[in-house]
Amino acid sequence: MTLVATLPALAVTVVVGPPLVDLLFDQPAATDANLVFGANYIAPRDDVTVQATLPLPVVTIKFIPPARAELLAQLPGLTVQSLVLRPSVPLNVGAGAGASLPGVVFTGEVRYASHTQRPTVGRTSHLWQVAKQTEDGAKQGQQDTAATPAGWKTFWRRTIAAPQGVDHRLPPVLASLPAQHRTGQQQARPFHDLTWFAHQDGTYLELARLSLFQNASRLRDATGFLHQDGDRTKRAGRVSPWQTARQLTQRQGSDFQSASPSAMGWRGRYQDAVPPPPGISIWVIPEPPAPQPCYTPSAHLLFAALAPADSHLLFVCENHIDSPPPDGEPVVVPVRRVYFVINNVSLHRVPDGAEVPVLSLSLSLDAASWAWGFEAQLPAKAEPLVVPGSGTRPVELIATVNGTDFRVLAENISRERSFGEAAVRVSGRGHNAVLAAPYAPVMTFSNTEGRTARQLMDDVLTLNGIPLGWTVDWGLTDWNVPARAFARQGTWIEALAGIAAAAGGYLLPHASTHTLRVRHRYPVAPWEWGTVTPDYVLPVDAVARESLRWIEKPAYNRVFVSGQDVGVLGQVTRAGTAGDALAPMVVDALITEAAAARQRGLAVLADTGQQIEVSLRLPVLAETGIIEPGAFVEYEDGSVTRLGLVRSTQVEAGMPEVWQTLGVQGHA
Repeated sequence: MTLVATLPALAVTVVVGPPLVDLLFDQPAATDANLVFGANYIAPRDDVTVQATLPLPVVTIKFIPPARAELLAQLPGLTVQSLVLRPSVPLNVGAGAGASLPGVVFTGEVRYASHTQRPTVGRTSHLWQVAKQTEDGAKQGQQDTAATPAGWKTFWRRTIAAPQGVDHRLPPVLASLPAQHRTGQQQARPFHDLTWFAHQDGTYLELARLSLFQNASRLRDATGFLHQDGDRTKRAGRVSPWQTARQLTQRQGSDFQSASPSAMGWRGRYQDAVPPPPGISIWVIPEPPAPQPCYTPSAHLLFAALAPADSHLLFVCENHIDSPPPDGEPVVVPVRRVYFVINNVSLHRVPDGAEVPVLSLSLSLDAASWAWGFEAQLPAKAEPLVVPGSGTRPVELIATVNGTDFRVLAENISRERSFGEAAVRVSGRGHNAVLAAPYAPVMTFSNTEGRTARQLMDDVLTLNGIPLGWTVDWGLTDWNVPARAFARQGTWIEALAGIAAAAGGYLLPHASTHTLRVRHRYPVAPWEWGTVTPDYVLPVDAVARESLRWIEKPAYNRVFVSGQDVGVLGQVTRAGTAGDALAPMVVDALITEAAAARQRGLAVLADTGQQIEVSLRLPVLAETGIIEPGAFVEYEDGSVTRLGLVRSTQVEAGMPEVWQTLGVQGHA
């Protein structure tokens, strides 16, 4: 602490150190290894306030810990009216005698102001609490039934034995009445004349027996056959089409013959094991690698965030693995015979994290959109999880596709039911849709003083001067905008899109964080793509489907770009051309400097000439992840290697398959 005293007036100057300091423990550690923060803790704030009476007017002296009240002894003749201290400041106070400070006259009272948060300062509200026990007024849907033997009604009861009047098709005992006895099948009776059955025992009457087949009678005279035994007589002139064949020996040929044995050497990965020779074999078992500790032993506690309201200490692993920063090298997908991908798709509700069952899922984004599109098909039982309450915003969901999180809003909900099945369809936009209609109000944006284009975006993302919590990742060349040159009416996202479009840019939303990226439609002019290092290199083996379409656009090579009231007039011409093909003039109020005019003119002249629209369908590989618009992709078109700029991305997740389709813009 630095103390500066000036008379006749007294002033105290305090120098406070940085908020991240080391904790110094003045007591040995406890045996249970718990950290106990007691009254000795001093927060970095003004804790000691002393009001004193001098020959001059009453002044206020502020001490910042770790100051001690003994410093008052350095001011002789000081009369203290009131003293406000924290318990962390050591001070001896007598009963009724005030503070014992040498050289200081104390005439008032000593009060300790402890600004330490107690566990009972705030209350935690939740939907469930400890129920109170009550023993009266219990109601339930089921109770013990009263025994009422009379008045029962049932559909079934025991039958009464009635020997007479039983009428049914099958009596329990058949009456032995040979006459007038009819049944479907029964034992045939030996009445050959009066028995009415379709099948009965045949009578042994040889004369009246009829049968389709019977033993033939040995009557040689009346036997006629198509073929019969030939006449064995040696009559001359007997002709027969068939006769006894004579044996003829001929040579036979065949394509296959007995192979001659040929000794060949055999090779195999497995062979007969050889018994080990006598001796001692030492088997060394390799020890598993020791796991990397999450916390590095250190004697210092470094607090990287403010203390929470619940006074809990949250420790973050110091050895977490961060993705390496981009080094400018392209992501090259190797050529493999088989590409293995383990797909993982899930859907959860924010903020309680309830899992929402999903049947299929699709996400889409293009350069003309500022939010991800979202569609999903859910089972009918998941309808209560996505239907919002009355007067509330749509339910926010987190869709995870192979490790990439997408925060989306379930805006449109419909249900379809057919015989034997029912499904719920949900569609919506990314979480940055809260900056657009119907959630954002229509406002008027303007600048009363000179600002840059980047600062205009920061001003738009405020409400009455308070930031909305969204950040801008600026990727354009910034330029100055004079006062009152920017005036637009609409929502937040419409104002941001207007600022980006003035210089030929567009908004690229982040999938899960509150970040809006501003990118140029053509980071590099198409006629200079030969010097571009691609972000991804895709072989033809990794692409499941490819389609091409040629487009012919006017070959402009010159365009005029102008502002309005306080703008500039820029003439942008493609280098190396005569500038004889003039594009329509572009007028925008935010083109106030040459940097804005050059970027807008590049966007106009780059979207000309013969172009190729390529559609590439490939899995979400671990090397590439989900490729977003704005990335340069190098792919193979037969024997030609082409370079294109991704303009759209569509992800289709229908377990167990997950595919992404890239819309790539190339130039011939």
